[in-house]
Amino acid sequence: MSFIEMRRHQIERHRLAEEITGLLNVFEHDLGRALTSGSLLLGFIPTARSTANVSATIGQGAIDQFVTSLGLISQAMSSAVEGHHRLDEARRTLRVPVLAGGDKDPIPSAQVGTIAVENANSGGK
Repeated sequence: MSFIEMRRHQIERHRLAEEITGLLNVFEHDLGRALTSGSLLLGFIPTARSTANVSATIGQGAIDQFVTSLGLISQAMSSAVEGHHRLDEARRTLRVPVLAGGDKDPIPSAQVGTIAVENANSGGK
C-alpha cells in the first residue's frame, strides 16, 4: 500500500471517528435529557397530588412505573458510558487522535485563579 493510500485511510478513519463522536454526544445528551425530564415529572406528581388535595394513593401506580423507567434510563446511561470507553479503546488501537477533550481538559488549579485575582486587584503589579 502506498503512502498516499495509507494517508487516505487515515483521513477517512479520522472523519468517521468525528462522525461517531458527534452521534455519541447527541445520544448521551438525549439520555441525560430523558433522565432530567423524567425526574421533573416524577417530582411534580406528589406536589400536584397535594395541591389538588387528593389521596396519596392517586397516581401511585404511575409513580412506580416512572421510577422503574428512570432506573432503566440510568442503566442505559451506564451502558452508553461503557460503549464510550470501548470506542476509546478502538480509537487508541487505530491511533486516531482524541477528538473531544471533555473532562480530559486540564483544570486550572485554585492557585492559578488566586494569582489571577491577586494580579487583577493589584493592577498587575
